[in-house]
Amino acid sequence: MNAGRAETMGNQSSIPGWLAPLNILRASVYLLGITFTLYTIYYAYSLFFIRLRYSNLFVGMGIALFYLDYVHKHYEASDEKNNVADDSTGGSSSVSNVIGTLRSVAHRIDPLVAVGLAFLALWSTAYVELNFSRLFYDAPVVGYTETDLLIGVALIALAVDATRRAFGNIIATVTVGAILYAHTLVGPRMPGVLRHTGMSWEQIARDGAIGLTGVYHETLMGIGATWVAIFIMFAGIAKAYGLMDFVLEAGREVGSSLRTGIVQVAVIASMIMGSITGSAAANTATTGSFTIPMLKDQGVRDDFAAAIEGVASAGGQMLPPVMGVAAFLMADIIGVPYVDIIRAGLIPAALFYFSVGIGIHFAVLKFGWTTERLTEFEPRILLQGIHFTIPLGVLLYTLVILRFTPLSAGMYTIFTIMLVVPVRNVLVDGASNETIARTVKQTVDGLYQGGVEMAPLVGVLAAMGVIIELLTQTGLAQRVSTLIVGLGGGSLLVVLLLAMLASILFGLGMPTPAAYILVVILVAPGVNAMNVPEITTHMFVFYFAMLSAITPPVAISVAVGSRIAETSFTRSCLQALRIGAPGFVIPFAFVTNNSLIYWSLPMTLVTFPLVLTGTIALTAATVGYDGSRRLGYRHRGLYIVLACGAMFGPAIHIAVQATAAAAILVLLLLSNIKSISQLPIPIKN
Repeated sequence: MNAGRAETMGNQSSIPGWLAPLNILRASVYLLGITFTLYTIYYAYSLFFIRLRYSNLFVGMGIALFYLDYVHKHYEASDEKNNVADDSTGGSSSVSNVIGTLRSVAHRIDPLVAVGLAFLALWSTAYVELNFSRLFYDAPVVGYTETDLLIGVALIALAVDATRRAFGNIIATVTVGAILYAHTLVGPRMPGVLRHTGMSWEQIARDGAIGLTGVYHETLMGIGATWVAIFIMFAGIAKAYGLMDFVLEAGREVGSSLRTGIVQVAVIASMIMGSITGSAAANTATTGSFTIPMLKDQGVRDDFAAAIEGVASAGGQMLPPVMGVAAFLMADIIGVPYVDIIRAGLIPAALFYFSVGIGIHFAVLKFGWTTERLTEFEPRILLQGIHFTIPLGVLLYTLVILRFTPLSAGMYTIFTIMLVVPVRNVLVDGASNETIARTVKQTVDGLYQGGVEMAPLVGVLAAMGVIIELLTQTGLAQRVSTLIVGLGGGSLLVVLLLAMLASILFGLGMPTPAAYILVVILVAPGVNAMNVPEITTHMFVFYFAMLSAITPPVAISVAVGSRIAETSFTRSCLQALRIGAPGFVIPFAFVTNNSLIYWSLPMTLVTFPLVLTGTIALTAATVGYDGSRRLGYRHRGLYIVLACGAMFGPAIHIAVQATAAAAILVLLLLSNIKSISQLPIPIKN
């Protein structure tokens, strides 16, 4: 251990290494992460508590794990920070020295505060567990004690602070704003539709947490602690077993056989990982650290590289069968089997990713970022990861065929991968002590990684539960929906446009699940009032909540990508909007063509290819290229008109839709006949 860390953690030379504070902290995080994952898996297996009681212990462990991991990462980076601080303050003025000293003090105190908050989280949820029967059965009738209310305040404060540290100030500020808005000092003084009678701090503490609502919201925390957690933990285990490494390695091999190179592989890798992780920003940071440098090496401009990864990562949240966190919440809110959400999301996801894939293909050809060093694809590379198809097959079989709950399906998938990978290791590498030790380490690391990746979401789910509970209790949710219908003046298009704007605005800077929940409570009832079917409504707002990750001025997915690519955030946002532009139109298409959501024969088989054709035309117009030539404004305008006909024709007549789609295909075919004949033939090395 170097001097910088020794100074930060105290002089540890006189005590055994395993008793050093940093080592104790590291071990605590590791053990708590493993325990957190095993606790979730064991609940999925045994269902030993009612879900609400299980969720309480889940909240305590999750928030405590997040804080301890936060402190651990703080000290892991302390050497670099101390060195930078020493270099920057050398020879500076006395004022700078004072400022530097204050920052140093804050830098040292903050981890101690975080450790204290971790213990507060464990103690508060232990209190709820020990008093659960009284709080669940008696307190709503006889009332809550002062200690109960203080514990409620502590839980709300923990949710706000953990959210601030994990996801920044936006959601934390919204949570604090909801609390202030609910209070009697603010609510009765608000104008017009915002006015309400107000709630005392005791009512806020009750409805926000200790009444076993708010922080323990039945949908948000109930689904988050079960359906969501089991899949995020599966993602952590799968990554430890090498799933991501295999996807990227296979991607490189596929990219070497395509004229457009690695770009489509970046899209596919982000699709797969985004579906499992359910976080646009985390997916961009994870896969983008590999794919963006590869894109730049191929010659793709840095702002396009950031945009490609950002858009692809954002869309992964709608890709079945997992579809990220928000889809699990959707199934519970609507009250339908999760397989119905999978079916409803399949065609919209296909439309989105096909438009993104075509848009990127056109952009690469337009700017000449192709590669001529083509090699024949080597199928043997796929055999290296063929064992991963077994747990993924179990996931599909249990979810789609057997129709198990996501909790049970996720549990069986975890059990399968933890059985398949050790068998594969023994068969491929031999039953040596080294193989066994490596496999055990992979498994333990996976359990730890699953818990650590879930922990930051616990705080934001708790904070969103507080927001939703308070907005519902004040009546704001109902009044906003009525206001949207009133502003729409009976026009479905206007109501949908207002819902789109609200979904994007509420989603700026927020994770998609948080944005989706907020919009569903405030906006979706207004859309439903216009006779739009319920799943279609939820898919509509979910789609735009997802797209907020690439929408300026926040565009969190693009922001992460632009940092990795070391390029302008503004230029990256512009390119992301260009690539993802069809995504902002597709939700209106499946409202018009409802058979894309609620499958029906033969209409689904007819409308899907017609809308898909319109999506291609819209992509060509936004990129300004149709596969063989750059498009002027007149050609772009023609493609946009035809795209609208192909995507929204049923509003007039199905014949209009079919005619527009046929015209698009003729234009594309005539334009690309020459370029198709000139494609190079791959050469085998």
